[in-house]
Amino acid sequence: MSGWSASEFRRWNEAAQSCFVGRRAERGQLQEAWAAARAGSRQVRFVGGEPGAGKSRLLAQLAADLGSDDATVLAGTCPSTLGSPYEPFVAPVAAMRTAIADGALPLDGAARSGPPQPGSSQARHPPDAQAVAGTVALLDTVAGERPAGRASRRDLLDAVVASVRSAAAVEPLVLLLDDVHWAGETAWELLSHLVEQTAGLPLLLVAAQRSTATDRTAHLVHHVAALYRLDGVRRIDLPPLAADDVEEYLVQEAKVPAALARAVAADVHGRTGGNAYFMRELVQTLSARGPAGFVRPDGPTPPSVQDAVEARLGLLAPGARPTVELAAVIGDVVHTDLLVTTGAAPPEEVLGHLDAALDAHLLEPVDEMVTAVRFRHAIAREVVLGAIPSARRTALHLRVARALEARGARSAAAVARVAHHFEAAHLLGHRAEAVRYLRLAAVLTAEGLAHDEAADLYERAAAVDDDRARADDAVLLAARERMLNGAFVRSRKLAERIASDVRSAHRLRAAVQYEDANWRTNVVAGRSVALLRGALEAAGERADQDVERPDIEQQDVAQQDEELEVRAQAGLGRALSFDGQEEQGRPLVEDALVRARALGGDELLKEALVASLVLGNAITDADVKLGRAVELTERCRRTHDLWRLGPAAAYRTLMGYQRGDAAVVQAARADLRLVVEGTQEFQFDYFSGCADFSRHVAAGRLERAARASEALLETGRTLESDAHVGPDGQFGVQQFVLHRESGRLEDVRGLLTGDEDLGERWAPGLLALYTELGMHDAARRALWWLIDSGTTGSSPGTRAGVLTFLSDAAVTLGDVEAGRHVRAELAPYAGLNIMFGSLVSSMGSADRYLGSLDALLGTGDWEADFERAEEMDRRMGARLHVAHTLAAHALAHVRTGTDGWCDVGTLAAEARDIATAVGSQRVLRMLDGVAGLDGGPARRPAGLTEREVEVLRLVAQGLSNREIARSLVISGNTAANHVRSILLKTGCENRTRAARYASTHGLLD
Repeated sequence: MSGWSASEFRRWNEAAQSCFVGRRAERGQLQEAWAAARAGSRQVRFVGGEPGAGKSRLLAQLAADLGSDDATVLAGTCPSTLGSPYEPFVAPVAAMRTAIADGALPLDGAARSGPPQPGSSQARHPPDAQAVAGTVALLDTVAGERPAGRASRRDLLDAVVASVRSAAAVEPLVLLLDDVHWAGETAWELLSHLVEQTAGLPLLLVAAQRSTATDRTAHLVHHVAALYRLDGVRRIDLPPLAADDVEEYLVQEAKVPAALARAVAADVHGRTGGNAYFMRELVQTLSARGPAGFVRPDGPTPPSVQDAVEARLGLLAPGARPTVELAAVIGDVVHTDLLVTTGAAPPEEVLGHLDAALDAHLLEPVDEMVTAVRFRHAIAREVVLGAIPSARRTALHLRVARALEARGARSAAAVARVAHHFEAAHLLGHRAEAVRYLRLAAVLTAEGLAHDEAADLYERAAAVDDDRARADDAVLLAARERMLNGAFVRSRKLAERIASDVRSAHRLRAAVQYEDANWRTNVVAGRSVALLRGALEAAGERADQDVERPDIEQQDVAQQDEELEVRAQAGLGRALSFDGQEEQGRPLVEDALVRARALGGDELLKEALVASLVLGNAITDADVKLGRAVELTERCRRTHDLWRLGPAAAYRTLMGYQRGDAAVVQAARADLRLVVEGTQEFQFDYFSGCADFSRHVAAGRLERAARASEALLETGRTLESDAHVGPDGQFGVQQFVLHRESGRLEDVRGLLTGDEDLGERWAPGLLALYTELGMHDAARRALWWLIDSGTTGSSPGTRAGVLTFLSDAAVTLGDVEAGRHVRAELAPYAGLNIMFGSLVSSMGSADRYLGSLDALLGTGDWEADFERAEEMDRRMGARLHVAHTLAAHALAHVRTGTDGWCDVGTLAAEARDIATAVGSQRVLRMLDGVAGLDGGPARRPAGLTEREVEVLRLVAQGLSNREIARSLVISGNTAANHVRSILLKTGCENRTRAARYASTHGLLD
């Protein structure tokens, strides 16, 4: 043990002094993990099991095993109630914080000491005195000693990582975290971040958790499942002890003669089911009777864990049980002086009761001076609490609350403890105290950036508050905290409850909160529109009936009411625009902007600017939207507002791509990364991932795009969304784009008949598949079904992307009438890049599609269209889009029979070179239509591409798919896809017939 290790380790060390049996396989797995960790490969083991399985005891034994093995062991645990949001990290962090502050632990690179500065470099800097002080301050926030101030959640997480790095740099580090099933969302985010950022450290992290259904919280399952994808993360499940283990325990711990132990072990094992805690309790009960207890084990023994604890309570003197019950009410850790203060008996009697409970093995000391005690197992405390009559338990909570209140609580955790006990006693007439302390705890918790836990506290305050207006206020504060934590669905549900209540004084504010959470989830905004309209109308009627107030108060209220009305108006305009009613929504948002500027103040104007970013998709809107996003960015930077910088950066990315301004995109994406780091708001991380995917596709980096898409699917599933909304739709579009480019759509040909019900499926997707697979009749049916139903039926976010599918189909089919409809729809996008959704995928320049349509229609200057598209593609570094534009340009000449001023062969040759380099089978297939003009080979039979002819020649030589892949330097899956496509196109049943086909058609030369 190093000199600065946490004092909490004493508990683990003492626990390891008792007999430990069994678990040989599990201890072996942990020792293997330790060996890997010492070698510099961070290892994580989640130890799971039922209550009483021996998880904590296994961790204690591991601490004892490794504590003398050149390791620093830090340990923390989660209490079942009243814990800090950052438990179980509080004790380990406190140990490292003290050592860093005292200089005993050199800081190996400091965390940021202040809030992230938009636009500034975040490079690490040497740990000078100021940086060390900044890191210590951040660790104080994690420990609950001070508010975060301007620091971000990422700052806090990075400070813990920096401390762990420092500890591991001195000697290999073991971090033991017990009872993590009781950890909150904030602690799980910290644990996940720590694991993700420490892959190359000599660190072993072992976390124990209950595996029973009632203890498997949603965030536990979600975070643990996400971590399993990382190297070095494994699970160890503890099965029941075996009968041989019980026999060993009887001999070593209970000192039962070996022969007798062998005779009764099976019976003890059968009674306890191999549960380690129950076995220990039962053996201690039998031991209390002396040898006769084991000679006649069928006597009166506890049939369950609960009965075992009750039996232990029965050993106490009659007056001692109330003291133990009081201890259970106080919490997991019970300070002796608090127990004495709140006890009903004189102090000396309470101390006597405490000694008796320690002797009966119900409680154990936390330190040598017995300044605090704890129950030997959480099960024991649960049993004692469950046996206390409700009225008595309530009275005990009140007694504890008053004692804690008299001491004065300052930290968030201390205030939360007072709040918890007053809340439990509110039925005794202490609602006001419960509400006051719950709300104060929520404020302090939010200041520590633990938004999820702060929301829980606000909701608890609302539940016990009999003041209707104040309770509604608490619910809306909870909704805001949920939104700040990315829980948009839960935020909406809380706000809707108030917004739909015609009696609530906070109805308009709730409607604003509902819409603010809703638009971020891309859910249809009809409910937002209804709630806002109803609340605005009611607010107007109430304003007409307001009574006179003193002038100053009247002025303040009027100002607040007007600001809320502006927010509501901006939100209503945004909701209408999301619902495709922009002609109604735009005037509302524009007027809200004017009113916000007139009222003054950054907060109101920033909200109005955020709302204005959804307006308009035409080229005439792009400059205005970009200007507003830039103004919003500047205001957010000045006020360190990362929450609203996110939408500003996202829309700057969209507008930069749409306008073809690579510099704007690059700067905006840097801000997005800053927002993700600073706020941990993963919807911005998801959007940034979409931008990465689109960038890779445009540049022709298809393998990197595929990896980005897979990562996005995982990220998307971490976001809280409605049951019918998720990342699968976006993932499907991305996979279609990738498969279309790589020529792998043939895999789904057998799943399509051409007669699919267009009303039951996503018709644009079917149209794109039919078009690419050459199913022309089905494509024509889907194309006109979409035209007749109106392409404007698509959501504003996907409409432009869908139009590219319609354009491709009309041109491929040579359908002039359909082309005329699509051309009119696409016209407003001239001069812009088109994206599918919010950069779910980049589709290239609109002018490329307009050029193909103009060539089809024989109207307009399609040569100029293609020239503008090519200039856009090259400016953006979009290599694959350049190839598509060149190929479409060349095809337009071939289809129209005109040479114009272009060298069609040069266009096709460059397109072929790019497509070959990036692996775009789609472009190569398009170039079959201009075969020979680019100096390339003539058009091949059955629509075979040049790559497929290469593969077919190797098939004819008798090569396997693996040998073909090795010869052409492609993957085995790609080789298999090529062979499958060849068989489908040529109608051959097998490879032998395909070889004959190649010979017959002269493809082997």
